[in-house]
Amino acid sequence: MFKKSFTSIFIGLAIIIIFIIIFFSLSVYTLELRSFSDSKLIFQQTIQPDDQFTLKYTHSVSLTPVWEIFIIDNKYKVILVETDFMDQGAGMPYAAFGQEKFINEEGKFKIKNMHRVMPNPIYYRIGAIRENYFYFKDKEINLSTLVGDKLLTIGVYKRNLYNYYWGGKL
Repeated sequence: MFKKSFTSIFIGLAIIIIFIIIFFSLSVYTLELRSFSDSKLIFQQTIQPDDQFTLKYTHSVSLTPVWEIFIIDNKYKVILVETDFMDQGAGMPYAAFGQEKFINEEGKFKIKNMHRVMPNPIYYRIGAIRENYFYFKDKEINLSTLVGDKLLTIGVYKRNLYNYYWGGKL
């Protein structure tokens, strides 16, 4: 009887230890938006290479929308791949460089074929009146309404499963 109980306890403890080891050693990559001033988490989502997100804002001079399209590369770096805008003028993009292409498509000016590696994190100023939006997969977040006038960081981070599920979630 004692031997059977000891074996059951030992197997149970072994399963728990294996679970803990797995939970602390397996990693995921996350895309996170945080308030710069207090590191408050605004958005967190697991990501894979080739995932895409878009930042949209109203340009302060032309007062027209600008879309910046980013992808996550196979090394989990954020790459600016395209900028779309409605108007040309002061402070707006004016030319393509290197292999980039400046085109007029779908009623917008676009700079395509960009490959600009971004710093990690990206520091991104939100304006309450700038209509800043963040798009990722099926999610749309109106950052201007959510956070007002604030500096955010947008970054890619490697997290173990414990930190992802319990370390700083929303």
